[in-house]
Amino acid sequence: MTPEQASARAAIILVRRLIMNHGLTVEEAVTAVAQLHRREDGPHTHLVVAEAHAVMTEALAPIRKMIEAFQPIAQAAAAAMAELGRALRQNAPAATAVRRDRPAWASPYGPPPRRR
Repeated sequence: MTPEQASARAAIILVRRLIMNHGLTVEEAVTAVAQLHRREDGPHTHLVVAEAHAVMTEALAPIRKMIEAFQPIAQAAAAAMAELGRALRQNAPAATAVRRDRPAWASPYGPPPRRR
């Protein structure tokens, strides 16, 4: 869906809700939505904003429920990852001793330094 199509659908939804919930005529509802789209103030601007907030709240309600349902799972996963990190740090091999036969930048797999 293109942004223009999404904007048109949103306008239709808002017009319908303004007519059903606030008793506006079709012309008043269309004018109010168009004015808000043009960033103009009108007599019904506050109703359009209220309906837009209501639509978003209704649309986000299932997502909020899903987030709340997954929260215990995410907390358990975070605790398991922290425990795994602690276990890996405890079982990590001790740091190797500093080698003095080559500089720090030299690869341990490269040729040994020449002796003079």
